[in-house]
Amino acid sequence: MKKKKRNPVATFFKKFFMVIATTLLSLFLVMIITGTIVATALTVYVLDFMEEATSISLSELESGSDTYFYGTELDENGEPQLKVLQSIKTDVQRIPVSIDKIPQHVRNAFVYTEDERFYTHDGVDYKRTFSAFLNMFLHFYNTDQGGSTITQQLIKNLTGDDERSPQRKIREIFSAMQLEKTYSKDEILEEYLNYIGFGGPINGIQLAATRYFGKSVEELTVPEAAVLAAIPQSPEWYGPFVEYYDDDGNLIRDGKANNKERQQYVLWQMYKNGAITYDEYQEYLNTHILYTDTEEYRKLHPEIDLEKMESEQQIYTWEVDAMMYEAAGYLMEQYGIDKEEAIKRINKGGYRIYSTIDPQMQAYVEEKFLDINNMVSADYVRRWADLDNDGKAEEYLPHIAFVALRYDGSVMAQVGNWGPKESSLSTSYAVTEPRQIGSTMKPISTYGLALETDYIHWGSTFKDEAIMEVNGKPWPTNYSVDGNISISHATNFIYYFLQKSFNTVPAQLCQALTPTEVFEFCKNKMGMQLDPDDEAYSPLSVGSLTYGITLENLVNAYLPYGNNGIYNDAHIVSRIEDSNRNVIYSNDGNPREAVSDETAWVMNRLLKNVVENGTGTAAKGYYKTVCGKTGTTDNWYDLTFVGMTRDFVSGITIGYKQYNEALELPTSLKSAQVWRNIIGEYADTMFTDTPQDFEPVASVIEAPMCTATGMIAGPYCPKGITGYWKSTNAPTCNGNHGGGYVDSGQTDNSGNTWTDPNAGAGTGGNTWTDPNAGAGAGTGGNTWTDPNAGAGTGGNTWVDPNAGAGTGGNTWVDPNAGAGAGTGGDVGGGAIDYTGGGADYNGGGVDSGAAAVGGGEPAVQ
Repeated sequence: MKKKKRNPVATFFKKFFMVIATTLLSLFLVMIITGTIVATALTVYVLDFMEEATSISLSELESGSDTYFYGTELDENGEPQLKVLQSIKTDVQRIPVSIDKIPQHVRNAFVYTEDERFYTHDGVDYKRTFSAFLNMFLHFYNTDQGGSTITQQLIKNLTGDDERSPQRKIREIFSAMQLEKTYSKDEILEEYLNYIGFGGPINGIQLAATRYFGKSVEELTVPEAAVLAAIPQSPEWYGPFVEYYDDDGNLIRDGKANNKERQQYVLWQMYKNGAITYDEYQEYLNTHILYTDTEEYRKLHPEIDLEKMESEQQIYTWEVDAMMYEAAGYLMEQYGIDKEEAIKRINKGGYRIYSTIDPQMQAYVEEKFLDINNMVSADYVRRWADLDNDGKAEEYLPHIAFVALRYDGSVMAQVGNWGPKESSLSTSYAVTEPRQIGSTMKPISTYGLALETDYIHWGSTFKDEAIMEVNGKPWPTNYSVDGNISISHATNFIYYFLQKSFNTVPAQLCQALTPTEVFEFCKNKMGMQLDPDDEAYSPLSVGSLTYGITLENLVNAYLPYGNNGIYNDAHIVSRIEDSNRNVIYSNDGNPREAVSDETAWVMNRLLKNVVENGTGTAAKGYYKTVCGKTGTTDNWYDLTFVGMTRDFVSGITIGYKQYNEALELPTSLKSAQVWRNIIGEYADTMFTDTPQDFEPVASVIEAPMCTATGMIAGPYCPKGITGYWKSTNAPTCNGNHGGGYVDSGQTDNSGNTWTDPNAGAGTGGNTWTDPNAGAGAGTGGNTWTDPNAGAGTGGNTWVDPNAGAGTGGNTWVDPNAGAGAGTGGDVGGGAIDYTGGGADYNGGGVDSGAAAVGGGEPAVQ
């Protein structure tokens, strides 16, 4: 059989089409696989956006409302209630208003202009989005056609995401869809109308209505609503108050004219969507618009004060100033920004800041501070000086400041200076301006650490002598009115050295404890904000600091001595809430132990003795027990006093801003008296429901001190002042002292024996000699009576070493007398000159002074 011959052409085409088919099939399969991969990747990509979108919440919008500072006031029943102390306008201003207060025609104006399918879409208007996309390339419209819905615009404000990219648009779309599932249309529209900008700092429909028309949003007409709806697309172009001029004074941008064109478009959109009739549309096109910046408006509404209507800022009170500084401090620490930036953030609004101030005490103190004469005679402290060298002397009066803290660290009252307050965030000598603190340093530095470490106790004995020479002169010295060196070389007890504010003993303590340890104690335990250069003898011993510290910081350091050793940070702000009412900061004082409760109680009693018998007698209360310490710089530029009662701890500073020889306070001015004039009566009369004195620490030993050894008096000891000893350092005298003075190994230059000038119950019959004796013994045999001798059985005989040739019979009384009766007939008066003609340590209650070693100021008292 003959084979049929194949057609080569047919064979070729068959193979050709098979190759083509195979290739197309392969390409199709590749496309399917690639598409699957891309779809999977896109799905994951989209799911990521959807996951991000689920976290969107309207509560994330910055409210932009004012920052409020809250304090308390008492209602008619005497109960505390919150009070707005100050509202600070934001630089992004708005007045929130609920949707039910916004008329329907106002809503319509915005919806039909910005998003006419708002009520029907699910967050995204796909038709408008696609149209905007095509317009980018084909330019159907004369201007860029936005594709964002009201919901999408709100998302952009929520996230702050304004990146021009497809990724941002995808994120925005999914977020808008998610927001629509979470919130109703009215909720979204309300937030939008409260948030959008209307030019400059004006944000939100309510504030816009006030600024442009002087009315509430509820009173807006349709044409006025159309004016406002015209603005958001470009506030710098359509804002009615926008006017720009060129260098020749020609108007080149007229906001009112621009807005008129856009308003016509808004009205057309309202007509097109059935919100107004054609006749209304025609009428509104020609309706005259009356703006608040026109003379016509002011003539028609002379009674309206727009600034008052918007509650313009007033001068902050001292309380609000301090709250602002503290809140700014928190933001500075939290975000690593400076003070200026922190205050700007507060001014952006939405914060609620709560005060700890006691309104009664604050009002009382502020009333005192209106006139300097309530605290000290102006004539007494007025000085004249030519500081600018213009040949004319100007008048200068010292500043005075006050701070009071509860023992939990919260501020009860504070005033930064006397006189009416004339500006906001002004200089405050209470909380912002560091000053020198003088001898108020001693209890919170050397004495405090020495007592805490059991290096000293109530009756420890030391000799009044310098620790070094500076420029050929002993340092430190004690205070003397005439500037002469005042060192007695006498031995006495710790309580007495603190009582009279000697400088020598704190320096000895600093030397023994080391400046490093004292510095660490001051900073880490007592919370003092010292400069690194303060780690030196003079700053730590006598308070001659490099820059000083604030009064608030000083008062804060004393707090543990009235609070069983517990330190709490001073704070005037109890908490801060953000715009969503979330608490972002709270302060309970951060309590921590600074010293033991026993140390605190012994120091408390030492400071009580300062007020009752020492330099602080002017602060002594009529009812409440006062414990405290004075401080003075030796040039008398600054005086301080810190006083504690059972109810609060407070302090004052008084001094001149400039350091100049012509500006010195009177040497007889007592800081304790200034403190008393400010708060003494209030402390005595306003806390009658609390105990008179502090609560004792049970483990501390309270007992008479042996006047021979400074230890706890035994049964055979001469008993002096009642002292207080920690249980860990409470030596008891065994009575083996033969009436002599035991000084822990130190010897008096004179070799004489003597006892405590504050003795409470002398046994009588002892012979006492002033250790300051040079060589003379008065021939007249002057008789001294110890007024503290309670029920002494005999007339103790004292020898006055300073008597030159007394003719006899003079009777002297110890000025530290409580109510003891001396044989000479005088009680509790006069003065003993312990230095043989130097300072009067007992009569005037003046701190002792010193020349500086290290630190910033030359000398302190």
